[in-house]
Amino acid sequence: MKKILIATLSLLCMLPLSGQQKLTLFGIAHNWDSKKEYSFSNAERGHVFDEMVISFAQAYAANPMLHALLAQFTGDAENIDIPVEKFTLDEKNNYVKINLKSDDIAETEARFWPLGGDKGWFVIKMVNHDEDTLPRIYFLSVDLSKGLMTPAREPDGMNYGFVDNFLLPRSGNSIEVFSQYYPSDYMVLKNGKFTYQQSAQNAISCYVNDPDPSGITNVRATPGGQIIARLGEKTATPAQANDEDYEDWPEDDGSDILTIYNPKNGWWQIHAKLINGKPVENEAWIHYSVLQMNTRNYGGEALNLYKEASAESGVAAVIRDQEAAVRPMDMSPDGEWVKVKAKAGTGWIERNRLCGNPYTTCP
Repeated sequence: MKKILIATLSLLCMLPLSGQQKLTLFGIAHNWDSKKEYSFSNAERGHVFDEMVISFAQAYAANPMLHALLAQFTGDAENIDIPVEKFTLDEKNNYVKINLKSDDIAETEARFWPLGGDKGWFVIKMVNHDEDTLPRIYFLSVDLSKGLMTPAREPDGMNYGFVDNFLLPRSGNSIEVFSQYYPSDYMVLKNGKFTYQQSAQNAISCYVNDPDPSGITNVRATPGGQIIARLGEKTATPAQANDEDYEDWPEDDGSDILTIYNPKNGWWQIHAKLINGKPVENEAWIHYSVLQMNTRNYGGEALNLYKEASAESGVAAVIRDQEAAVRPMDMSPDGEWVKVKAKAGTGWIERNRLCGNPYTTCP
């Protein structure tokens, strides 16, 4: 059975991809829901992981990365014109990874987690920053007895907007959700289900929009305390910072999206790995008056700002502008509500009605 399948797929891999319409990662994501099931041969249990990878790759073989991956399994890697930098197959741990030659990240990882009996999880991630700024990850529930993989939703809490990569482990049950500038979150398999775990509970994303015409934004060691870094296009002098203890830091690397949490009297703690390219060893704080988010009323619907963190507390103001700019001032202990200052007034709004990415809308 497997030999027949591989022989058939070999013909597919030998076809030059240049003669086909290439499928981007965005194209796969767009068609994901329409592909309800993926069948694979379960006749040879020792090779069942190979069959899962082949099944998924075959479904989207018009994508260069999956085309190259499929060729590795069918033995036709030398017959395709797709440069592969590295291919790793770990049959013992049901893990595979392929890297394409690229100036940026272009890689695919897949892993199968057996759950006992005939059930399990097949997870595949794809990243190709040459064609798509977002990485993609897909979860499929596996029924070995039927030879079927069924698409499943990502764990609740997953947000693509600030993810640089997903790192699948060759062993263990934690998928790292990697961001270059912020602490990693994790998707952890426990009791047969993947759950999303944040490094900082009740953290939110926002971006810097400092009204100061200098374009310089101070980051402090404590709320209102010593300046430890400054964000902005130019490196300011200590005199501009008005702080004699200022330590000279490198210029801003252009990243103005922050993850913040633990609000205290209008100050937010920054949850970051790096600020201006320098590691954050202790704490870093920033004032709400230089931070901004946008409302997610993309259809222009009116949004209520409430007097307290509850829809039962009464309306304090109404936002009528589409995608209005607001400044986050505080957060409820459960993380479900954010107190904001807007043009319309000040009040509490549900966290899921806010977007902290200035470059795109939030899903």
